[in-house]
Amino acid sequence: MQLNWKASKPLTLGVEWELQILDRETLKPKDLFSDIYDEIPLQFQPMVHKEVYQSMLEIVTPPLEDEEKVIDLLRDILDSFKPSAVKRGFHLTALGTLFLKNENPPKINISKRYKLFSEEFQEILKDFYIYGIHIHVGFPDEDWAIRAYNNLLKFAPILLAFSANSVFYMGKNTGIHSYRMVLFERLPRAGLPRPFKTFEGFKETAEKLLKGGVIETLKDLWWHVRPRPDLGTVEIRVFDSFWDLEKLLFLLRLIKAIALYSEIYGEKLPPQEILNQNWWWAKRYSLDADFIDESGRKALKQVIYDLIYKLEHLGILKKLGYRAKDFTKFVKRPSTAKDIVLKAKALGIERVIKLHSPV
Repeated sequence: MQLNWKASKPLTLGVEWELQILDRETLKPKDLFSDIYDEIPLQFQPMVHKEVYQSMLEIVTPPLEDEEKVIDLLRDILDSFKPSAVKRGFHLTALGTLFLKNENPPKINISKRYKLFSEEFQEILKDFYIYGIHIHVGFPDEDWAIRAYNNLLKFAPILLAFSANSVFYMGKNTGIHSYRMVLFERLPRAGLPRPFKTFEGFKETAEKLLKGGVIETLKDLWWHVRPRPDLGTVEIRVFDSFWDLEKLLFLLRLIKAIALYSEIYGEKLPPQEILNQNWWWAKRYSLDADFIDESGRKALKQVIYDLIYKLEHLGILKKLGYRAKDFTKFVKRPSTAKDIVLKAKALGIERVIKLHSPV
């Protein structure tokens, strides 16, 4: 397990995007990964990965300096699936959970890693239809990276709030804007981790878990934010899978701005109990959540505005070529989860699923 920091070019960005493979007629999971993989263009195959189930796939981009090029690449890969989607009758759907009830147990992809998961987690993996987006940001050294890690822990509720859409699960309105997170956090080593004062503190924790036989690689730490010294990145794993490339571009830029801010500045973090409470409110209410910081309890949207204007005041946005108004327009939009509930009432869940299917 590589724990020494592998220097990465500062602020490069990479995306891992999990998508559902659903039957075009029934909108139920369709076990087609192997067939789809064989039919996509060769240049994209290294960027399309298997996941736990045969009814899902993951698009993984290489690290790129320009976030707009990340979006262009994702769009090109999605377009390459379209002939196969028509031929085989499937949708690729970008939502955080499976919205419709599914009576058939999922087929797990054959691999040593996933077989071990199946043996350890038993019934949990038979009802575990969750899909997310992970974003990696690159850092040249461990000190900058650990400051960014801690800052991103504090702001994790903000990042989740913009993507939360998994209010429906298996035909039920759960009332929780990111029910995906409720399901995911049933796993050990999943959840919002604690801050680390130094990178050495993280290394000591990872080494103890390794020596105890709990993990084999850093990928076995399913934290919502995790250092990846083997890649030279900090990985942010909080996002429900969603289909809105404009919003994804905004989130890439927000993460990049927080990362640049972290070169010099470290946020004062509240006790773990407060971090956890802020996290719960974001899961439950997304953009309508509250948040506790040094000055007390306030609306999460106010915290987001405060962060954006702080980044503007310090010159972070200008240095990156961003404008505050390009960020604030997303804060003014309604919660995605609430919008989905309203559309489900008016149009039906099936129509909502199709609206969130890029292919």
